[in-house]
Amino acid sequence: MIRVLKPIVSFLMFFVVLFFIGTILIIATELPDWLCGALALSAAILVAWYTWKLVSGEKMGTGVSVLCGALMLGGLGFIIGFLGPMILAKDTSQGPLVGIFITAPLGLILGAIGGYIFASRQRAGARE
Repeated sequence: MIRVLKPIVSFLMFFVVLFFIGTILIIATELPDWLCGALALSAAILVAWYTWKLVSGEKMGTGVSVLCGALMLGGLGFIIGFLGPMILAKDTSQGPLVGIFITAPLGLILGAIGGYIFASRQRAGARE
């Protein structure tokens, strides 16, 4: 089961973070599009790599767990909040702002907390 789950989850997290970081960088910064794409691609590769390790059950450091947890849940929150209102209520012009200002920041915070808790439990389990 894990052999099937690893590539699927890693692939999904890759595209979630790629869309999340790419969209935020293009909207919020004046960087050239190629640089936004390169930064988004590097963050997506990082998260996909550590998602692969996470599903495999390998131990990860606290900083990496916090960063990847924040990017994973922040990306999921952004996609749900950004695309959800566009799908459910097509006539609202301010629907995507829910993803930008509410669900993405909440996902980042909850993901960082979750990543820290995950790393702390891994460390506590290694000591016992």
